[in-house]
Amino acid sequence: MEKIVIIGGGIVGMTAAYLLAKQQKEVIVIDKKEAGQATVAAAGIVCPWLSKRRNKVWYELAKDSARYYPLLMQELAQDTTRNTGYKMVGTLCLREDEAKLDELEQIALSRRLEAPEIGEIKRLSKAETKAKFPIVDAAFGAVFVSGGARVDGKSLVLALADGAEKYGAKIIRAKARLKQQGKTTVVIAGDQTILADKIILAAGAWLPELIQPIGLKAAIHPQKGQLLHLQFEDMDTDDWPVVLPPSAKSIVPFDCGRVIIGATHENAGGFDLEATKDATIEILTEIARFAPAVKNAKLAEIRVGTRPFTPDFTPVIGALPTAKHIFVANGLGSSGLTTGPYVAQILVDLMQGKTPKTDITGFDPNNAITS
Repeated sequence: MEKIVIIGGGIVGMTAAYLLAKQQKEVIVIDKKEAGQATVAAAGIVCPWLSKRRNKVWYELAKDSARYYPLLMQELAQDTTRNTGYKMVGTLCLREDEAKLDELEQIALSRRLEAPEIGEIKRLSKAETKAKFPIVDAAFGAVFVSGGARVDGKSLVLALADGAEKYGAKIIRAKARLKQQGKTTVVIAGDQTILADKIILAAGAWLPELIQPIGLKAAIHPQKGQLLHLQFEDMDTDDWPVVLPPSAKSIVPFDCGRVIIGATHENAGGFDLEATKDATIEILTEIARFAPAVKNAKLAEIRVGTRPFTPDFTPVIGALPTAKHIFVANGLGSSGLTTGPYVAQILVDLMQGKTPKTDITGFDPNNAITS
């Protein structure tokens, strides 16, 4: 039986563990549960179609990732009773200006030609927007797409771990290290030395430290992100849509009155996990432009995470340049929860010698990993 070691138990690593265990591979996941793991601290929006990012390579990956999500959720529902934290609630993209709403609607309609999973596209008046999202400022109309979804990273990883363990995967809670033994790379977890047929590195912002002992450098940098978890008492938020305002920040409602707003993108924040008053003020002030009621909600929690990103914000996906049996996925940045599960599927395909359905030539690890 082929033995595969996965370093990192976030969204990429645990999805890969689940998929490989179902294929009857011997799977070992090594994860220390580093404080600040990006998966746990992310907001969780699956709605790439309305993005105006000019990076077409990223868009193709994100589009295919959104298509993959419902398929994975259906499969996972058969293997675990845990709540996956995923729900297709639709997405509202807010604008004040009618011309900008026209532009957004046309973008959505054109992209639906290749991405029918975007679902229904509906132009909403200000009154209709408020009916769908009661706390929105009355000045905004919206374009609504029914295929948009939210996902809670922590819940999804726990569900994937359940599914992986059901099929025999082993999870070791320890710090992993790589070590070169002659021409072979071994994995060390605690006092165990593990020889694997193949290795997946899904270590997020901690990748540079991980691959240094085998003579490699990674242009992967940590980005600090802060999110506010608000609690709205006596409000039924269970089916509220995700809201994308004309801002770098977003609003993601969950069940039982919980609403997540943010996030910050602090490139100089490194691995610092201290929540700051400045970030709280920044997020609340920005989001209050679109939903004034956030200033009166209870601040239930501040989550701080560390996202990995590359200098040009392009992910890396594939085999290491110097070791074709070691596979890496990194640099997903703030789209980690959107793309992570599908990126794991891509790694699984590559390990089996299959050509992924998405063109990943633009994500060559050589772009960010050097000897």
